[in-house]
Amino acid sequence: MYNFLTKKGQLFAFLLGAISTIIVVGSILGNANKAMLDNPEAAKMAPEIANTGILNTGLNITVILFVVALGAAVIFGLLNLVTNFKGSLKFIIGFAVMIIAFFVLKSTAEHESVGKIVETMTEFNIDEGLSKGISAAIKGTIGMAVVAVGSMIIFEVINMFK
Repeated sequence: MYNFLTKKGQLFAFLLGAISTIIVVGSILGNANKAMLDNPEAAKMAPEIANTGILNTGLNITVILFVVALGAAVIFGLLNLVTNFKGSLKFIIGFAVMIIAFFVLKSTAEHESVGKIVETMTEFNIDEGLSKGISAAIKGTIGMAVVAVGSMIIFEVINMFK
């Protein structure tokens, strides 16, 4: 399967995208009221056009393709993890470090109790635990971005001297 996707994967993805596009455009053109779409006021009528359901095919195809892609990524990722455990050790260690860092950041986060943010938290029913989780996720994302940019700079400098 890997060899097939390596050789024919891009062609398969292109054909799938082209067929999906043809189905969506055909659905829109087949179900659209020409007078409605040709109207100079069509932009103002966007909610009315959307309520006709002509965009549902495109949304459904997008959701199906997203679920298939997500499923394939998970399945092939787990398959590669199982079949090449030694090669996946760096990934496993990195993932474990990220999980540990998240829980450390969550345990050290402070719950916001003053300011405009408290009104927003009350409006969206965000409790103390979720607030700390959001704070940890934001700090973790910023930390990973700093590490990524720093490693790019460091490795480019190293490559200049090779």
